[in-house]
This record gives sequence, structure tokens and C-alpha cells, in this order.
Amino acid sequence: MQLQCVKIQKETRVQYLSHELLFLAQSGQPYRGSLYVNFTSIGESFDLTDFKKYITSLRHTKLNAEDIAYEIFITISKDIETKDLGVVVDLTARGGIQQRISYGAEFNVVQKENIFQVR
Repeated sequence: MQLQCVKIQKETRVQYLSHELLFLAQSGQPYRGSLYVNFTSIGESFDLTDFKKYITSLRHTKLNAEDIAYEIFITISKDIETKDLGVVVDLTARGGIQQRISYGAEFNVVQKENIFQVR
């Protein structure tokens, strides 16, 4: 899947968050978690609809948990040019073990409440 490039203002700092990350382990069991993407624009970003479709397409992908951040990093970096691209994935605990996988530039994860979420 390719992410459509969208022109934006240079030097814009962008951080995306999705709590809907789902992909399959090599065993076929699902991994669930949150995805954080952070970068500084050099004049490009990607269409959010394409990004949502990309995240959804991972549901049919079998990966080692430790490779998911790299896979997302490579997809973004081949479709748009950025500065300081970083990807962090927080997986829900399996077997009592919590995992955080990151690739690329380090950044502080900003967690925001979903104001439209029904509780």
C-alpha cells in the first residue's frame, strides 16, 4: 500500500496516534496496540485516509512484534520525505509482558484523550 503525499508547510512538527493497531504474530495470534508516528515536515505529509487504510491493512500481515515499528517506518519513508522520522508501537500485554518497540528518531510520546470516544 502506498501513502499519498500531501504538500504542507515546511518545518511543521507532526505527531500521529492510533489506538487501532492490529497485526498477526507468526503464530497467527493477534497483536494489538497503539501506534505513534512523529516527524518534522520538509514540505510533505500523507493523506490521513490512506494512513488509516494502511494501518487497517496490517491486520492481515504476519510479523514478529519487534519488526512492526521498522515496517511502518520503511513504508512512511519511501512515500514521503521527512526529517527526524520516528515510530513507536506500544503493544498490549501478552503473557503479562508489555512491549514498546521503536525505530528511527527518539521522541516523547504525547497521549491525548479521544474526546469523541463514548465511555
